[in-house]
Amino acid sequence: MKATKKSILVIEDHDSIRLLLERFLSKRFTVTCKGDGFDALAWLSYGNIPDLIILDMSMPRLSGLDFLNNIRTSGLFRDIPVLIVSGEKDNKVIQKCKDLGIDGFIPKPFNPIDLDEKINMVLAQTIIN
Repeated sequence: MKATKKSILVIEDHDSIRLLLERFLSKRFTVTCKGDGFDALAWLSYGNIPDLIILDMSMPRLSGLDFLNNIRTSGLFRDIPVLIVSGEKDNKVIQKCKDLGIDGFIPKPFNPIDLDEKINMVLAQTIIN
């Protein structure tokens, strides 16, 4: 029996970066992409639970920080690992994300090899725990 691919939810408002992430990640993972935190919360509310969320910070309607705060206070979604891939430079915002239990922060522009290594590390930790 073939193993099921791990699933990743990408939340990114820039079409080009979202497409890049989708193409890069879909070779190894089942990838769902959403353009903002509002659409991502709606997708989660339908019972979709990804193995990992890749989250941008600066987005319309519902920012990455607001999305993160929402899922971390949720009984259903609080344990989903979250990697931030963002151009965010404000150390206070980054610290708030860390306080909310992110699993890593990768600054934009990002190196796909670094992203891949971080994803592997986070997913390996979720198997151990």
